[in-house]
This record gives sequence, structure tokens and C-alpha cells, in this order.
Amino acid sequence: MMLFFVVGLLVHIVFFASIFDIYFTSPLVHGMTPQFTPLPPPARRLVLIIADGLRADTLHEFDEDGNPRAPFIRNVVMQEGSWGVSHTRVPTESRPGHVAVIAGFYEDVSAVAKGWKENPVEFDSLFNESRYTWSWGSPDILSMFAKGATGNHVFTYSYDADSEDFGAEDISKLDTWVFDHVKEFFHAARNNQSLYSQLNEEKVVFFLHLLGLDTNGHAHRPASREYKDNIKMVDEGVKELVSLFKEFYGNDEKTAFIFTSDHGMTDWGSHGAGHPSETFTPFVAWGAGIKSPQRVAAQRFNDTLLKEWKLEHYKRQDINQADVAPLMASLIGVPFPLNSVGVLPVGYLNSTGAFRAESMFTNAVQILEQFKVKMSQKKEVTLPFLFTPFKLLSDSKQFDILRKARSHIKQREFDEAVLLCKELIDLALKGLSYYHTYDRFFLGTNVLLGFVGWASYASLLTIKSHSGLTRGAGKPVKKPGCLLPCGFVAVGILMAFFLLVQACPWTYYVYCLLPVPIWYAVAREYQVIQDFVTALLTLPPSRLVGYLLACTLGIEVLVLSFFYRHMLTVGLLVFAGWPFITPLWTRAKSISLSWIFFCLLLAVFPLMPVVGREPDVFLVEC
Repeated sequence: MMLFFVVGLLVHIVFFASIFDIYFTSPLVHGMTPQFTPLPPPARRLVLIIADGLRADTLHEFDEDGNPRAPFIRNVVMQEGSWGVSHTRVPTESRPGHVAVIAGFYEDVSAVAKGWKENPVEFDSLFNESRYTWSWGSPDILSMFAKGATGNHVFTYSYDADSEDFGAEDISKLDTWVFDHVKEFFHAARNNQSLYSQLNEEKVVFFLHLLGLDTNGHAHRPASREYKDNIKMVDEGVKELVSLFKEFYGNDEKTAFIFTSDHGMTDWGSHGAGHPSETFTPFVAWGAGIKSPQRVAAQRFNDTLLKEWKLEHYKRQDINQADVAPLMASLIGVPFPLNSVGVLPVGYLNSTGAFRAESMFTNAVQILEQFKVKMSQKKEVTLPFLFTPFKLLSDSKQFDILRKARSHIKQREFDEAVLLCKELIDLALKGLSYYHTYDRFFLGTNVLLGFVGWASYASLLTIKSHSGLTRGAGKPVKKPGCLLPCGFVAVGILMAFFLLVQACPWTYYVYCLLPVPIWYAVAREYQVIQDFVTALLTLPPSRLVGYLLACTLGIEVLVLSFFYRHMLTVGLLVFAGWPFITPLWTRAKSISLSWIFFCLLLAVFPLMPVVGREPDVFLVEC
């Protein structure tokens, strides 16, 4: 029996590990050619400000006195630039959020657990493509992008990790540190000719990571005075920063500014899930190459935010978080990050039609390059007669769309070219997803076979050991011949050869070969299966149908519990009544009472409020 438990533990570890290979694999591919817009960019430099943990609604709302909580940012929205909501993806954590903004792609979920200070995978980013990048902020965030950059052109200035103290009285000092050191940096640059020359080159990026809001949100909650005061401090800091850049560069109007966040935060002070308070982050852009505010009569969105923020007549342009990377690359004329899957939001660009069309064309070619590499990699490791290409984007289709888009650009039909490029991007992204999940059905089927096989084997052992099924005393027990093990060995060899030919990773061997010994063990218990089926067939039809309905209902309750957790209470209440319909109640009342008590106790938990999105003072004392 101990061997059975050990094997069962190992089998379930394999099942758990398979989740990461099936669903959480890195989307990155390598070997693409860098793509950049051939026309002169509108900006020489870009300032990226990420307020970690800032919610869109808290930034744009009014305070208790009816005044804007962030007056400078609001003035930018109404007088200088363009704005919208940046929609993040789960997991709404700092690492994947910053990677989406700066590198333009969404990391697989498992990357969150692979460390902050080291990159679990190599990826390209806006910083890597820039001529110089200077960054200030948290050491956890800055080191991610400095380590992955080629050459010595990404410079970081960070405070000590011990400064990130959730129990500190004034956590906003983290943001004050950033603004103060940026001022000192530019002041020192006036007396450093080498640094001054570098700062005046083109394709330069300045990155400010502001961690105070995230830390205050965790420590005091987003509705707290500390969090809201931190927003005002950040707003004032951004205002002074803009003045600093205008003064240093002689108001040359060649600086583009981006203000956004990596993720939001629930009222409870948590993040990581997909609630709108976590996925709705602010996005405000202004300066060189960015459109001025666009007045509109009415806008249609599936929320009431515009009315709450009193911005109904200022055009709101929502984007996906990964779309920020191609926008920034386009503004300063650097190659789009190689792994970016963002779609350039051309509505933000204040440039010629030719520049918008060329930028969109570059975006399409850059994503198409990833599609081609992904397809090539999958084709190389798949047997020719088994390879199924993505039919919606054949080679001829790619060539036709690119040819038509280029023709429209030459004929100065820029809007038509942009639409064609968006169509190509949409198809290429679908193709990327297709090849990224190409093996998912194959792996999932094998894991399912293993899981069903193990459940069947465990059930057969239970029936064999604890049921009342008995064979006749004079009935001989047939022993399996050599044909059965030889057959399963042959299946295992064929599967291993199939995986070897396709150069599959070693984990595939585990998932695909595990069902073979499991189902062999099931097949060895064919006599138990035969006895069990015989016993079922001897039952009265009404009783047999009742058992089948009870099993079906139990499975349905389990499925519904994924969507309605209160269904778990229903199932536990049914379990609590089980001793009354069996001889257990008369034979062992103490055990039956214990069973009923613990079932009823567990049934209470699904009815309790969820901790995380809304604070419940009756459940937890803050």
C-alpha cells in the first residue's frame, strides 16, 4: 500500500508539472530581423513614467473638495495630449506589466515565479534598441532590462532594496528619491561635456519607475489618505519634470512623454487577478509626435468612467498594454522590439499620413517575422505528413497583403494601407497563437489518458480491496499471457520513437509514456472489471439508473462549482446525509456523527465572502 501512495504522489506531481508545459510556455522566438520606420521620427527623446500600482479611476477622480486629484495630468488630457485606458492582462503583477509596456509582449504566467533580478528568458526591449537609456527607480525592475540589454548604453540609478519598507511612515519618499535624483542628474550634466553630448543625441529614453503608490496601496489600501496624497505628489513631480526637460533642451519640442502604470489594485490592496480595478490603468501621452486633445460630442464605452471623470467630450483611445512599446519605438525612430506583439495605436500619432502608414507597415512586417520564425521552428520538428499549417495566412496571402499595402502607400492612399496592415497583424497574431499552442491538444490528450488511467486503476484497487464482489470459489483466476505486456511495450517504443524523430523535450516523454504503464496496470485487473460489470448488470434497472444519475449529478455539481462556488455547499450537504442511507449509521454512530459535523463545517466556507476585492471589516481587521 505504501508503494501505491508513493507512485500516486509521483503521478500527481507529473500531472501538476504538465500544466506549465501545456499552458504556461514562453511565447518568445529568436532570429527575427529588426524593423524600423524609414521616415524621420517626430521626437528625439522619450520620457516614460510608470507609476507602479496606479489605478485609472483613482488618478482621474475628483477629491473631497471637488478638485482634480492630479491637476497637471488632467490639464495635459484637456489641453496638450491624448489619453485613454491601458488594458493589462493577467497576471497583473509588476514584472509582466513592465515587460508588456517596454518590450511589447505578454510573458507566460510562470515567469512571475522565476525571479525578479534575473531574466528567466532573453527578450528585446525598447531600452535595448535605444541609443541611450537612463532609468531611475526600484532595483527589482531596473535590473530586468539592464541585464538583457546589449552593449553599455542602459544606465540604472536605484535606491537600496531595504528602502522598500511597507511599514515606513512615508513610503512616498521612494518617488521623491526618483524625482530628486533626476534633477541632480541633469544639473550635473551641465558640467559634464561627455554626458551633455549623449543627452543631446537622438533615440534617447528616460525611464522613471515610481514604486511609492504600489507600496502605499499594499500597506494602506488605495482608498487611504496616504495613497491619494502620493498621487498628488507624483502629479506635482511630473509637472516639475516636464519643466526641467523644457529648460534643459531649450523648449525644442522634441520630447515625447508617456505616463502609465503597470497594473492597478483592488480596494483590498491586492493585485494579480483580472478585476477591472487591476486591469484598468491610466495612459496619457503628450509632447512631440502626439496628437492634441480631440473634442467629441459623444463616446460609447461599456463603463461609466467618462461621466465619473467628467471627460465625456475628450476623445478616449483605449489600448492594450503591449501597444505602448510600438508607439514609443515609432515616436523616436528605433526598431520595434523584436518580440513585440503590440499593435501601433496610430490614433495617438500627430504626424503625416505617410509616417503613420509606414509605421503601421513596419509594425505588420515585425509581427509577421515572428510568425514566420514560429512556423519554421514548428515545421522543422514535425513530421511532414503530420504538419498542419495555419491556413488563414499562407505565403501567397502574406505577399498579396504586403504588395497591396505598399501599393497604397505609393499612391498616397494611407488610410487604406493602414487598414491592410491591421488585417495582416490580426492574422499574424492569430497564427502566432496557433503555433504557440500547436502541441496543446496532443499533450493534453496524453495527460488526460494518464489521469483517467490512474483514476481507473485507483478505483479498481478500491473495488478489489473493499467491495463485496467475490468470484466463485471454484472459478479459476486467469493470468495474463505475454501478449498483453508485449503489446504495451510495443506501444511505448513506438511513442518514444515518434517523440525522438520530432526532437521533443524530455518532459514530453514523461507525459506521453506515463499512460502506458498505468493502462497496463488497469488491463491486468481485467478480472475485477469483469466482476464489477457483471455485478452492475445484475442490479435492478431502476437502481442502476439511480446510481448513474447520482454520479452524473455529482459531476455536474463539481463543474458548476468552478463558476458558482456555492455549489460546493450543496455537494457537502449531500455528503453529510450519506451515512443515513447506508448501514454506517447503525454500525458506527460516532464515526457517522464526526463525518456529518465536518461536512457541515466545510459547507460553511463557500458561503463566506471572498477576501481580496472588497474589504470586509467583519472578516478581517485591518
